[in-house]
Amino acid sequence: MNAPSHIGFRLATLAFAVLLGVQCIWLLLAELSRPNLIRLPTEAQAAAAAVEQRSDAAWAAWIGSIRGDLWAESAFTYADLLWTGTDPDQMKSLERARARLDYALDDAPHQAGAWLLLAGLASRYHWPNLNATEALKMSYFTGPSDEALMPLRLRVAAASEAIGDTDVQELVRRDLRLLLAQKRKSAVAEAYAGASPAGKRLIEGAVGEIDPSNLESLRVGTQKP
Repeated sequence: MNAPSHIGFRLATLAFAVLLGVQCIWLLLAELSRPNLIRLPTEAQAAAAAVEQRSDAAWAAWIGSIRGDLWAESAFTYADLLWTGTDPDQMKSLERARARLDYALDDAPHQAGAWLLLAGLASRYHWPNLNATEALKMSYFTGPSDEALMPLRLRVAAASEAIGDTDVQELVRRDLRLLLAQKRKSAVAEAYAGASPAGKRLIEGAVGEIDPSNLESLRVGTQKP
């Protein structure tokens, strides 16, 4: 009388084992294809080097499908577009970058680096139907103490129209305090050099309050040929 229940239990166990095996293969294939790129490149040289891993990152993201972290890493290989961009087919690269960022943030919206890349590209290339200021705020909210992102985040904020937002101004001042406390003055100087007039005024005001001795050297440094 117990035979049917035993058969049902065995079939259920077999189905579970098959599903577990398929999941293991799925995870393994994605990890084997995954490049050695985890964080958003924050310098032009690192971003240019990341381009070489674009194919592997795209393959891993395609296999991972619903894994937002893999889609974010694939998007990070397009970070060179934040600078001059090395891809001759820039329009297609921008479309691919945006698609990957959409997938990444739909599946894993906690990724500060993905929000920052989205904000930077949206601001630089004036993407329609996308609020770069809100994307930048999300980068701050999801990674408020991410020290690796602070220099690039400051540069993006200071150069974009988002600097006119009062919330962004307070967040920028916070990052400036942390960078100056850590003696990372070169990061502040780089952001200042590429800042809009409004961004320069904000940085000057914040640095004047936090570290007045560094204000004159900041201005002089941008005047050097």
